[in-house]
Amino acid sequence: MNWRAEIYRKAKRIAEQYRTEKGVRGVAIGGSVARRTVWKHSDLELCLFVDEYNPAFEYFNVIDGLGVEIIQINVANVRAFVDRYAEDGSIQGALSFPIQAYQCRIIHDPEGHLAAFKQIYDRALFDERVKSVKKREAKQRADERYGIASRLLEENKSGSALAALRLAVNELMLAYYWQHDILPRSQNRTVYLLQRHSRKLGSDELFRLFTEVYGLTGSKAKMKEELLAAKNDLFSIASAAWGRNTPDFLEKACDGQLEWGYESSILYVHKWCVHTIHFAELSQAIYDLPDFARQHPDLSRFLGFDRVDAKQVSAWMEDYTEVGNKLQ
Repeated sequence: MNWRAEIYRKAKRIAEQYRTEKGVRGVAIGGSVARRTVWKHSDLELCLFVDEYNPAFEYFNVIDGLGVEIIQINVANVRAFVDRYAEDGSIQGALSFPIQAYQCRIIHDPEGHLAAFKQIYDRALFDERVKSVKKREAKQRADERYGIASRLLEENKSGSALAALRLAVNELMLAYYWQHDILPRSQNRTVYLLQRHSRKLGSDELFRLFTEVYGLTGSKAKMKEELLAAKNDLFSIASAAWGRNTPDFLEKACDGQLEWGYESSILYVHKWCVHTIHFAELSQAIYDLPDFARQHPDLSRFLGFDRVDAKQVSAWMEDYTEVGNKLQ
């Protein structure tokens, strides 16, 4: 059996296991597995349509050797979306659903709600009315994070300012993707795909800013050493924030050993994860507190705070403004 067939076989078998779970009204396979665009290390984005959120279904998992993200979608919201569309043709409700459900493959739908939802959602996601809101919201998030970075830089908190700027640049990428009809997925190949999309985006300025801000232009061998040294701290932080299965998911589904040929993307993923977890603490300049470097020396080194000063962060912020202003 070839690797594609094996991924599809595992995905279907895993999805089937949730048909009889209490409170689950429907099951669908999402993401690249559903769209038949897998690569050798694709994970499974499993959509469970539920009566109410069940904390027993952890988001990050590794099942049968396959990384699995369990995405819970409230079935009452699905029915309301379908009913509203039938009433007046409104598709704005599409904004409230995770994009992993786009072009999903239905596994279990005894009441027919998923089929009705899929028919509308697959047309709605890239409708100009929905896409323009997605773009605007991503740009607003980007500018919010840029504002945090600016305030921190004024306080000479360059490490935390850099982290906020990294999150801003990530959101700016998403805004550009929505503008150019690009589905913003595949975290494990983010940098690779951003470079590939540069022609469609109109230039490579965003790609260059992205790789510089995330510190991906230096020695990959050195950064790999730093990631491996930082894993205990990184996994501890991720487990506390996102559940006990997260370290296993990061290790097996996000190439913790950097063996898949997308080193820059994987290094980015791990930095992005840490900064996302710490987002609420950025305003308190978490990365510039003496205790952070003292308690997490390896993680601090991996995040690259010792190699960037306020002058460099300021220059990147100017670049962000220039690239952001070109977003139509």
